Amino acid sequence: KGASAKALFGETAMLAIACLSQKGGVGKSTLSRLIATTYAKAGWSVKIADFNTKQKTSVDWAAQRLDQALAPEIRAEAFSNVKLAMKDDVDLIVFDGKPDSEASTLEIAKSANLILLPCGVTTDDLMPQVKFAHELVSRGIRRSDILFVLNKTLDSAVAIQDARNFLLDAGYQTARTDLPARTGYQMAQNSGRALTETPYSSLNDRAGELAQEIVDQLTLVTT
Repeated sequence: KGASAKALFGETAMLAIACLSQKGGVGKSTLSRLIATTYAKAGWSVKIADFNTKQKTSVDWAAQRLDQALAPEIRAEAFSNVKLAMKDDVDLIVFDGKPDSEASTLEIAKSANLILLPCGVTTDDLMPQVKFAHELVSRGIRRSDILFVLNKTLDSAVAIQDARNFLLDAGYQTARTDLPARTGYQMAQNSGRALTETPYSSLNDRAGELAQEIVDQLTLVTT
């Protein structure tokens, strides 16, 4: 995690992680911010490419972070074109995808080394994301490049395990660490911070465990 992409993979290397969904409000921007902050703190040059050009949630978050002089500074720009987003010379680009945009979503998925699909634990949340994952696989995306992340979970181990089993039966891997619905996470993001930057060590540790899983998964699929 401490070495840049160029140090690990060569001078021309730029890695890409995509946070995608066919519906809004599932946690794409939350994961994008966590990933970008994690790698930036490790010395990587990072940019979030925000494809939700109407809401620009990641762009606004990065501006708020800059206004408060929080370190490290995280760059975020709005894009509607994948090739333009990838022209910048950075170690890692994090795609914050646009819901309900089949054309750009597929292009982003094909350009990414790792695809994260955030999801809740209810059937209403799981089914659309599994169908979406199936569609990506049918379009040539490797199953091994897709990682589900359970987000906004409640205090029910049974519900979380049922969701994991559902995804496993569908043929997909799920991060071991889920993100619980906590006010501390919400308040941190409202002030330009990532999930690892709350005032609460337990929440920071939980988010850090997920971030490390994502780091490890990216390393696995690119080496």
